[in-house]
Amino acid sequence: MNQQEFFERLLQALARLEIPYMITGSVGAFAYGEPRMTNDMDVVVELPAQKVDALAQEFPPGAFYFPPRDSILAEIRTRGQFNVIHVESGSKVDVILRKDTVFARIEFGRKRSLPFSRGFAADTASAEDIILSKLDFYRKGGSEKHMTDILGMLRVSGATLDLEYLREWSQALGLEDLWRSVQARLRSEPSP
Repeated sequence: MNQQEFFERLLQALARLEIPYMITGSVGAFAYGEPRMTNDMDVVVELPAQKVDALAQEFPPGAFYFPPRDSILAEIRTRGQFNVIHVESGSKVDVILRKDTVFARIEFGRKRSLPFSRGFAADTASAEDIILSKLDFYRKGGSEKHMTDILGMLRVSGATLDLEYLREWSQALGLEDLWRSVQARLRSEPSP
């Protein structure tokens, strides 16, 4: 099983079990921008406790690492996250429990179904919401990969972005200076 097949297996399990989800992070950014190498996928979920056992059954021990039930229930209570890992490839999915904030609820409501692989579409966060999330991660950790992903999204999908939404939410989330900075970086790039 390769990385793409593992990611698709997890997404299909969520869909089959009717667990609402959305792809975000770098894999989500690829849908709107320029791809790069990554070993993991970030998926935000609304996972009810009563579906934990059914989800675990989709990932048998030996081939996969799936955390113990009690660990996942603790993450559900705190709206944290856990990992599912394909042992042979080392590929990982960060399963992130949707936060209970106004922005998180709006972001989750704006997800859209996009092609993921041949014959399979997956719920993916909007381009604007991925940009806002990556700005926040950059603010917290300073990793340049987030800026690289944002710039790639702006180059490929910039003409279709809801700039008013980005302006309003970057201001509300305290990301306005970073949003202006990334726009300035894009403007300073040489023309193709």
